[in-house]
Amino acid sequence: MKRILFVLIVILVSASIASAQGRDMRRANRQLNRGNLDQAKEHIEAVMEYEEMLEDAELWVLKAKFYIEVALSEDPEYRELADNPVSKADEALKKAEELDTDNQHLLEIQQSMLIMSELVFNEGVEAYNREDMGAASGFFYRAYEYSESFGSKDTTTLYNAALAAELNHDWDKSMNMYKELRKLEYDQPYIYSSLASISLHMGDTLQGTRYIQEGRELYPENLDLIFTEANIHIFTGDVEEADRILNLAIDRDPENPGLYFALGANYDRMAQDSVYSAEDRQFAFEQAVEAYDKALELDPEYFDAVYNLGALYFNEGLTKFELAEERLRATQDFQQYQEDEKEFRENWMEAQPYLERAKDMLDEDDPNYRTVIISLVELYARTNQQDKLQEIEEVFMKYFGDEVEELQEQE
Repeated sequence: MKRILFVLIVILVSASIASAQGRDMRRANRQLNRGNLDQAKEHIEAVMEYEEMLEDAELWVLKAKFYIEVALSEDPEYRELADNPVSKADEALKKAEELDTDNQHLLEIQQSMLIMSELVFNEGVEAYNREDMGAASGFFYRAYEYSESFGSKDTTTLYNAALAAELNHDWDKSMNMYKELRKLEYDQPYIYSSLASISLHMGDTLQGTRYIQEGRELYPENLDLIFTEANIHIFTGDVEEADRILNLAIDRDPENPGLYFALGANYDRMAQDSVYSAEDRQFAFEQAVEAYDKALELDPEYFDAVYNLGALYFNEGLTKFELAEERLRATQDFQQYQEDEKEFRENWMEAQPYLERAKDMLDEDDPNYRTVIISLVELYARTNQQDKLQEIEEVFMKYFGDEVEELQEQE
């Protein structure tokens, strides 16, 4: 008799628990349909106190709906009910799909997925606009996965995911997505320039060349691909071929400052390379100046051209300085050294306005700011401009003093 009574009590308790679970689920749904998100949350949390319910697909469908409504709500109080509601809705839907083995909730899941495809895409746009490229890529790729679940291939969204990953320097991830786009024959020439550039970053010059050749065959007139091919030749030191390709591109688009900048960078590299004769390096220096000047003529706010032109003059002066020092040690001809000094100081003074302008073009939190400041410190020191040196050293110590002290302590 006692055993029968115990079984009855267990059955009654189980029935009571099941009834409470069902009641909270119904109430959560009802409040959700009425738009009372705060009350819906309370009932969902009540259901989640029962451990066995965590394996119920219906609960996760309900949670996904709740987070979707929070994400869509314009009520500030409701928006505070959950952090990152889109991501949480996405996680809940994944769990619901996993648990819904008998497809009882298939329709509700698909309806939620349809809404989510737009929400995660919008999250990607917002992340991209705030320059959080890692998050942007993840959201765009999730939007692409939603499109796949409905039997389509949203290649434009996949391209957005790949581009954001590339901008985030996530080479493996972006490479895989660009390869998928290539496989899908996505009609976008930039995937080939990206595949080539990423291959270079990953140290595979040969594969990068193959990608760019494939792209050039498909889009022979595309300037971006021509530009990327030239960059590959610059990277590998084939100055002559890079020059040929860049001039071909300039003939087709003579108003493109980026092409002149690339041409200048190509000659700049040659001017710094001791493999070439002094005459060839001087020729390259003059060509680099001309190309950078042309880029600035077309775009006066082209920072890279401004800084590179300043660095070019400074490095030319440094080369002449080193040769003058070497000659002085060999001949002890101080009169000749004075003549040499006029030349390298002239180069350094030509560099100054460009480097100072480059500094003024940057915000203090720009990654390039440090490089420009260091260049100016060296320039003012070598030209004995004590007032300017003191001023720029104060700027340097203000922003990089902690690093200097750390290095000093290590020494």
